[in-house]
Amino acid sequence: MASTGEAAFCQISIENDVRLDGRSCHDMRPVELELGVIAQAAGSARLRMGATDVIVGVKVEVGSPSSSAPNQGRLQVTVEFSPCASPIYKGRFGETYGEQIAAVIESSLAPSGRAGGGGGGGVAYDGTLPTAASPHLRGAPPSSSSGTPGPGLDLSKLCILPGKTAWVLFVDALVLNDDGNVLGAVSAATLAALQHTRIPKVEAVRDAAGEEEIELDDSPGAAWRLDVSALPLVVTTSRVGSQCVMDLTAQEERCSTSALHVAVNRKGQLCGTTLSGRTGVETSMLLMMMETAQKLGPILWDQLMGFLQTR
Repeated sequence: MASTGEAAFCQISIENDVRLDGRSCHDMRPVELELGVIAQAAGSARLRMGATDVIVGVKVEVGSPSSSAPNQGRLQVTVEFSPCASPIYKGRFGETYGEQIAAVIESSLAPSGRAGGGGGGGVAYDGTLPTAASPHLRGAPPSSSSGTPGPGLDLSKLCILPGKTAWVLFVDALVLNDDGNVLGAVSAATLAALQHTRIPKVEAVRDAAGEEEIELDDSPGAAWRLDVSALPLVVTTSRVGSQCVMDLTAQEERCSTSALHVAVNRKGQLCGTTLSGRTGVETSMLLMMMETAQKLGPILWDQLMGFLQTR
């Protein structure tokens, strides 16, 4: 935990656009990404953003579609924190924090349906996300342009037999170390893991009694990939003094009074927002934070996908 003097020095440095690690306010930390780190998973990725370290694995299973969306598959996200990630995650705090981050990630991936529902009324996260630096977080519904598909995964591609069987995606994230910007790191690692995911080919056939059943072809050559081109990244812009700052470290987060978590796609379109912090944000600062996320989000998206497409 930083002392009062250290926090004050950190804030003064940010106000002068020279952070303690030498970055300017809009600079991101170096990112390291590994794919296929979990052999048993359909897709997996490990991402290090500075000292923040997360692993995401994707498991696919044949299950039943939601009754409210019989022509779609389902998605379920869980986020857990290692007790070693940070001292604040001892006890139930890490469990609660993980549930709230999972809700934000799930809403960005499948805004048409949350909590495995697989479609329906467009449920967005709306709750509290208690952290040491930001005790309140509120959600806003994802938005989409009129006449165009909404952001996120097309869950209809996961349907096998309408009303009977569909693919269920289980996205499990583990935070190994928290040195700030955990939400952004989990979002980027999740996008990488989903792009790396391979789903077996299935065909619907009729048995001797005329009943429909599925045949699974799990050979590697027959597997298909998810289309992640419409998935947004969750980019966090934080307020420190009068500055709008990207990718805070854990020490810098203690100096921040508010943060805006913006789900933005590769075109810079706003897909959803979540506000956290100890204090309110005036309109001018909120617009500045949103514009910064919409400007830098597509750059991060293209850099991430450029790496993934070479693998």
